[in-house]
Amino acid sequence: MDEALKKYYDAAYTAGKDTHFLKYRHGRTLAEEHVQALTYINNEYDGPKRHILDFGCGEADFLCVVDRFERRTGIDFSEVALNKAREKSPELNLRIGTERLLDEFGGLADVVTSFGTLEHLADPEEVFRGLMRCVKWSDGGALIVSCPSFLNERGLIWMTLVQLFDVPMSLSDKHFISPSRILSWLEGEGRSLTMYSVDHDVAQGEYFEVDMRKRLNNALRDAGMDNSKVDKLISWVRENQQWFPRNDFSGVNMVYLIR
Repeated sequence: MDEALKKYYDAAYTAGKDTHFLKYRHGRTLAEEHVQALTYINNEYDGPKRHILDFGCGEADFLCVVDRFERRTGIDFSEVALNKAREKSPELNLRIGTERLLDEFGGLADVVTSFGTLEHLADPEEVFRGLMRCVKWSDGGALIVSCPSFLNERGLIWMTLVQLFDVPMSLSDKHFISPSRILSWLEGEGRSLTMYSVDHDVAQGEYFEVDMRKRLNNALRDAGMDNSKVDKLISWVRENQQWFPRNDFSGVNMVYLIR
């Protein structure tokens, strides 16, 4: 277990997740990636609803709303987050632990979800395969995962810093997972992939400026680089933002639906 990462998340959940995670802006309890997954489960998913497993469940906001399942299991390594989840929904089956716990659920879950988790882990491919093994595919099960996406103007800035200068996006993000990487992990698995991007206002809209000013200043400072021209870059993007292309894949988070 990454103790530094655990300490970071414990502090975030203690202070209140809405103050740390932009996806909970405006006091929303469901992130857009949660809404996208819930829409699929309620309107399109036609498999059994016996058991859903959410890895990296946090305060179990998503598990609280997928109430059509007979059993709802959440795994997280933050006891602070799980205690808050228990206060909201004591009927949930919540487990403290890491990816090692996935071995207990081989082929037992009709739907497996994991939102914004893989990019923080030491070996995201191995955890992804662990999540795949938890799905009961024979009954039409599904896996839904989300990761930050960089197929937008925000992403081009970050990938330039990462690829050319080794500047991390944050101290907690270890990987930048692209659709091509997800496809490579699925090669030979015989599964279909559908992608949806969400949080377009953060990628290149209303919240782009707020998010980038904070992230760029912090990242460049942590890398020992000059951050005095961050506002100059943001001003240029803002002045020209209307001409940047927008499409179904240009949101700041990508939701991957595997069937």
